Amino acid sequence: MAREGYPYGGQPRRRKKKGHKLYAFFVLLLGLLIIVLTVFLLFHIQRIEIRGNTYCPDEQIAETIQSDKYSVNSIYVCARYVLGYGKNLPCIESMRVRMGPPWVVKVEVKEKQIVGYLPEGDSYAYFDKEGLIVSKDKKHIKGIPRVEGIDAGDTGLYSQIESGNSRLFGEILEASQELRKYQMPIEKIVCKNNRIYIYVEKICVSVGNNVTSEKIAQIAPIIEELEGKEGTLHLENYAEGRETITFDIGEKTEEN
Repeated sequence: MAREGYPYGGQPRRRKKKGHKLYAFFVLLLGLLIIVLTVFLLFHIQRIEIRGNTYCPDEQIAETIQSDKYSVNSIYVCARYVLGYGKNLPCIESMRVRMGPPWVVKVEVKEKQIVGYLPEGDSYAYFDKEGLIVSKDKKHIKGIPRVEGIDAGDTGLYSQIESGNSRLFGEILEASQELRKYQMPIEKIVCKNNRIYIYVEKICVSVGNNVTSEKIAQIAPIIEELEGKEGTLHLENYAEGRETITFDIGEKTEEN
């Protein structure tokens, strides 16, 4: 016979169920806290390994990757770049971010190619094929030609060079980019009287006011045939079907 107020013993059972649910809740809460703490501590970034950069400083790349208050977590940082929301520097063409050990972020970068530089006192303003200043440094990078004779305007880091003669500066950018394909020891590229002159070893190459891949392709084999002679090589009138090339022996110089 059931006791009064406790039909069929129902209330004690309900209390047991409530106790089990409360216990399960606290176990689940503790488990979640452990997981959160593990993620926070284990995936806290302690080191960033950067590869592929030659002129863009490690510090700038690291600061760009950790650009907000949540970027101390390697999962967050890697997920952001995988999903395409990660920030990038103007000097970098592409960047791959991945996780090594949980506390290490590995970064592989591909920098924009430098095609020339502008002298600025005791430092150098290096620019890419689009005329963007990608680096400013007091260190001279070998194999990069100096550009003279243009009004560059603002040459601050990551600013776009805006020359007074944009068409001719575009031709200089084209020349710089084409010349890199042939790995020639270019000393400088000079703009004077709306003409472009390329200095290679002991020779001044005059290409006129327009640059073509055909003209640039002629420079290396001709210089090899000249065997160290000094003078001015005229490619102004060289074009497909009109192959006029002359060489003036003597001091290399631009026309007045």
